[in-house]
Amino acid sequence: MKYLPIIMALTLGGMAPSPAWSQVSFKAVGEGVMSYMFWDLYRAKLATTDGDYQGGEHPVRLTLTYLRDIEASDIVKATFDQWRHLGKVQYVSEYGDTLQGLWPDITEGDSLAFETNEQGVGTFYYNGEKLQTIEQQAFSEAFLAIWLSPNTSEPKLRRKLIGASE
Repeated sequence: MKYLPIIMALTLGGMAPSPAWSQVSFKAVGEGVMSYMFWDLYRAKLATTDGDYQGGEHPVRLTLTYLRDIEASDIVKATFDQWRHLGKVQYVSEYGDTLQGLWPDITEGDSLAFETNEQGVGTFYYNGEKLQTIEQQAFSEAFLAIWLSPNTSEPKLRRKLIGASE
């Protein structure tokens, strides 16, 4: 038990994977900060198995490390707003109940990650601990589209995430 604080520090600091993470080895593609008006909300990081991103590729891991406290209901609302922006309104009703109970309230420094396997099935993690797997590949595509679609509401962040030059 005396090593638990060290393990926790390494895990939360991003230096070592939590035992809950999959055994897939990921390499960073790109990262950037999501800001709203003058507030920095989170740092987003995209990773793939080879460090390059191709649309629709799996496995992939998107990690959001929060830079401020955010209520779970606000994360759900933002997800719904982005799906509406992308014309994926059907996911609001199809997955609304699932997402309402999925994410906890966030404290500055917490991370939420979404990782897909080779088949495109996605799993959510909170601070490296598994929350839930959603079996439908269509959900994974719709969720990742919020950041990775060419039609995202945040094209500058997308370019940073996929490693594109400005």
